Amino acid sequence: MKINFEYSYRYITEQDIKDFEAKYNVQLPEGYKDFLLSHNGGKTDRRRFTTSDENKEGTITSSIMMFFPLSSEIENNLESMYSFYNIGSIVPSNFLPIGIDPGDSLICLAVKGNNLGYVYHCDLDYFEEDNELKEEFIRVISKDFQDFVNELSFPEK
Repeated sequence: MKINFEYSYRYITEQDIKDFEAKYNVQLPEGYKDFLLSHNGGKTDRRRFTTSDENKEGTITSSIMMFFPLSSEIENNLESMYSFYNIGSIVPSNFLPIGIDPGDSLICLAVKGNNLGYVYHCDLDYFEEDNELKEEFIRVISKDFQDFVNELSFPEK
């Protein structure tokens, strides 16, 4: 997983990850744990992605503006995002918001169930209209976190 960061957050330990998993009864995929241990969130130089969900019409191209850190040095961290969006029943119960795009939609990681490790784009543009995130606004980006990171591209100039 080769990616350069414009900035990232303080280093965390394996114990920090274990504590988070135990507190929320989730299982973080190994590739995502490695990512947190190496970088702990931040802003990357490559950030463009395209959804790959064959079951939906068309694809969406967007950017991940920031990966949320596990540490609490900023307000938008994994714990606060999980508490607000997951426990608040905005995103599916097996999703962990791991990043945000320029339109304030979420990039989520499946941390439970059959799709463990899948990365999704949750388009929140339509949430306020219906007060729920309908399945049609949830799209697969990648079936693996490491593949997601490796496939990120540079923004067009």
